[in-house]
Amino acid sequence: MANNTSSGRQLKTLTTAFELIDIIQQQNGMSIESLAKEMDLAQSTVHGYVKTLTNNGYLVYEDGKYHIGLEFLNKGGYARMRKPEYDLIISKLEGLAEQTGERVQFIVEENGRGYYIHTSIGQNAVQVDAHIGKVVHLHASSAGKAILAHLSEDRVKQILNQWGTPTYTQHTITSYEELLEELSTIRDRGYSISDQESISGLRAIGAPIRSQSSGQPLGAISLSGPAHRLKGEWFEQEIPDIVLAVVNEIELDLEYQ
Repeated sequence: MANNTSSGRQLKTLTTAFELIDIIQQQNGMSIESLAKEMDLAQSTVHGYVKTLTNNGYLVYEDGKYHIGLEFLNKGGYARMRKPEYDLIISKLEGLAEQTGERVQFIVEENGRGYYIHTSIGQNAVQVDAHIGKVVHLHASSAGKAILAHLSEDRVKQILNQWGTPTYTQHTITSYEELLEELSTIRDRGYSISDQESISGLRAIGAPIRSQSSGQPLGAISLSGPAHRLKGEWFEQEIPDIVLAVVNEIELDLEYQ
């Protein structure tokens, strides 16, 4: 997806409001006094922001603190399903999770970052933080790398310059040259591998879902599980074959729906 962000003037009041929302989310709720101290703003100023956001449903006041409100869920639900192809893709993931017993994710790229659109949990799936709406760097996950591999090199450079390549584990690829080489291998192989690159002890296989008309990635699915279980032929051959078969079915359905 192209980045259409303008270089024009940003509104400081909106930037401050978004910063306030992020802090409240990160801290799992905050009081006006704590927000004012954290943001180095007058309490009266913070009070104006939180009251406006609360009146519009974006914050809620509980037990002496302001928390993220459910109006974000309303907007997020719309954003998640506004593209009709997402519904078809999601419908295929439960079967994949049931077949393998592992966790399956569908991730899309927007503004250079990866967003979790759906997660299906198999019988043996490990519990990790992979909630719907989670935002991730693309370079550190199998689904993210599968998406990057099918974007133009200029777009990849743009994304990496904007968001960087932070280290998640000792196995994370942070070198630009090494990552480009990895993306080339993914294109040739047809799928991506994450060997404990985002979470220690977790391996994953990912594959892009591409538009048949443009060739651009609509997103990517990945299957993840503990390294002690995802190993040998099961990890190196069988899971990639299963994931690619599901992707092929999805792409055919999308083309002829």
